[in-house]
Amino acid sequence: MDKEILLIEDDLSLQKTVADFLNSSGFKCICATSIKEGKQLFDKKFYPIVLLDLGLPDGDGLNCIPFIKSIWNETGVIIISARDKLEDRVDGLNLGADDYLVKPFHLSELYARINALLRRNFHANSCSVQFEDIEINPLNNEVKISGQVVSFSKKEYNLLLYFIENKTRVLTKESLFEHVWGENSVFMDNSDFIYTHINRLRKKLKQHTGENYIKTVHGFGYKLEIH
Repeated sequence: MDKEILLIEDDLSLQKTVADFLNSSGFKCICATSIKEGKQLFDKKFYPIVLLDLGLPDGDGLNCIPFIKSIWNETGVIIISARDKLEDRVDGLNLGADDYLVKPFHLSELYARINALLRRNFHANSCSVQFEDIEINPLNNEVKISGQVVSFSKKEYNLLLYFIENKTRVLTKESLFEHVWGENSVFMDNSDFIYTHINRLRKKLKQHTGENYIKTVHGFGYKLEIH
């Protein structure tokens, strides 16, 4: 997997801090300080991840997102910005960004967000995944149960894929949230929000398989059990 990351950030101190961290963590960080420079670099090659500041010297970084997605829709875009209003997050996500991280942030959180996004995008381009009588084809986001196509929402699909990827492991609510809802951290403290989606997935799986595959591990999280 290509591990080059494009960082578009005009704060040179922060740019160096992030680039040094990523370079020491197994990535190769390519830096730009403006929209124009970022577009020139991105136009020349594919980057699996773009870290995008919004307050850039030649305009609003939000204007970069449609350009990035129009050339390489597979690229994951993580906005890094001091703008923490809900409307800024919503605007970024509606334009096609995959995640939004508010400054100042911990480098360890940035690293986790990058890896979560890389895992999601990797599965979106990989071969089929099998569990019991469930088959997932990430190329077209299709789920078959006992050979029949079953419709799942995007969140249900991502949850199911993550459970199968980690079958028999106990997954905490935090890890599930980071993987599936990382771009919507405004909901992070709402346990009912996560439970509602997992409960919907449980009911749909039981309806089509007759099995309750997703078990609650009290005090820890959830686990996909083989029957």
